Amino acid sequence: MFLDPLFLMLLLLITALGFIIFLFLPSLIEIVKPRDKGPRRMLRTPLQRIMRKGAKSVFVPKSDSVANSSTSKNFQSFLKETGVKTRRIGNDTLRILSDVEFPPNLEISDNIVIDGALTMGDRCVFHGSVKARGNVTIGNYVVIKGNLVSNGNVDIQDEVVIGGSVHSEGSVRLGEKVFIGLAVVADGDVELHENSEVKENILTHGIIKVLRHPKLDFPSTLEDIG
Repeated sequence: MFLDPLFLMLLLLITALGFIIFLFLPSLIEIVKPRDKGPRRMLRTPLQRIMRKGAKSVFVPKSDSVANSSTSKNFQSFLKETGVKTRRIGNDTLRILSDVEFPPNLEISDNIVIDGALTMGDRCVFHGSVKARGNVTIGNYVVIKGNLVSNGNVDIQDEVVIGGSVHSEGSVRLGEKVFIGLAVVADGDVELHENSEVKENILTHGIIKVLRHPKLDFPSTLEDIG
């Protein structure tokens, strides 16, 4: 028995249409389903908002006359008292030719390059960048508006603000409530507290360890308990 030509044509048309729908079904589903609008903005915790607000507040520039007079006087007095040897590189960079330990509350307007290790006291303010060939230890409440670069390890204490990046050829440790405006790059390990903030990426050849609890000093012996 022969099929009616019209019925046969309709059957072939339905078969072709079904094949086309099956072939393009994934694309049709992708078009119909809700579009992905990209990464969602994460809501910041109150602590993160405070950190951002605090970081912006410390970068309010002073007038040139006030900044240059007080900064130069304090820093030049320190260099004179300690006898540290220096060399000027251009108009805005000073090279220190040895290890150096900056006292607390020191303010420096130049970029600083150190041919050795650096120890920085609490509440120091650097209006430029800092680079050291040795290890770097940063005290509490320090502000560095530029980058921090070290050929050794970097140990940053609590509530420090760095406007740029931290780059270390060793390991990096961030204390509590530290704010890094850009990235942390290290050849070694990176350790930081969960209440610290790194705005960009953390890149390391080692491991990243996040301390999720505040630091506690436990007694080491029964005698310490009293």
